[in-house]
Amino acid sequence: MLATYGKHLAKICAALMVLALGASLVHTQTATAAEPEPVVAASSVKGGGFEIRAMTFNILTASMAPGGLGRANAAARQVQERKRTVVAFQEVHQSQLKVLRHRLPRFKFYPRRSLDNYSGAIQIAWHTGEYDVLDKGEIYRPSMGHQRAIPWVKLKQRATKRTFYVVAIHNAPGGLETERDISTVREIKLIKRLGAKGQPVLVMGDMNERVEFCQRVAKATDLVSLGGTKRNPCPVPPKAGPDWMLATWTGTRFSDYAKIYNGISDHPVLVGNVWVEPKPA
Repeated sequence: MLATYGKHLAKICAALMVLALGASLVHTQTATAAEPEPVVAASSVKGGGFEIRAMTFNILTASMAPGGLGRANAAARQVQERKRTVVAFQEVHQSQLKVLRHRLPRFKFYPRRSLDNYSGAIQIAWHTGEYDVLDKGEIYRPSMGHQRAIPWVKLKQRATKRTFYVVAIHNAPGGLETERDISTVREIKLIKRLGAKGQPVLVMGDMNERVEFCQRVAKATDLVSLGGTKRNPCPVPPKAGPDWMLATWTGTRFSDYAKIYNGISDHPVLVGNVWVEPKPA
């Protein structure tokens, strides 16, 4: 337990150093917090196929480090500037969620604050000009001594009427390997259930593992990391970290996957595009 607390303290210290380096950026974003800007949808549609412009970002909760509202503003700016249409956020404090919803008025969020006090830190957001939500839910798994939710949504691409699932994850940090293992088993079970009828599944988040989570999911399902292949499903690039984006391999193609270290948080922004192929004739 002391080792776990020590790792959390180290994370806070590292986060404060990142915030000091990115202070000018945070200040700029805070200054524009009251001015929501339109988000331009950027998905392409052709021949019954469509593109999901995805992003995942651990924004560093306001309860752990100062400047939380500035980070939320900067995170919203990343969504806008990179023309994302489906996003997973982690470590979202209630005050930061208000900023995100204000700055991204064309997005819907789940679960917002509809679940228990421990389960609002993970949020899925989708652009309402691109997608309608058909279903949503959550599973529970252990994290830092509590049962916390892993949310999922079923979205319909409006132009093609095609559907897919999005799962957002933030597994336990530090030395809590047992909790992560239990979580991964439950998350794989969820992925299998959602994708049982062949619908694409997109999984994003902070897995708090550099490669083990991806390897276990790729072995048990048809998902691979964006940037990977079926033969090499979990490539570990330079500056590898605990953040991952995985999607169904069959019937999809990936492009423009990148980790962007911009000093907003102690985590990078991950972006990538998933092209869902047209249905076979």
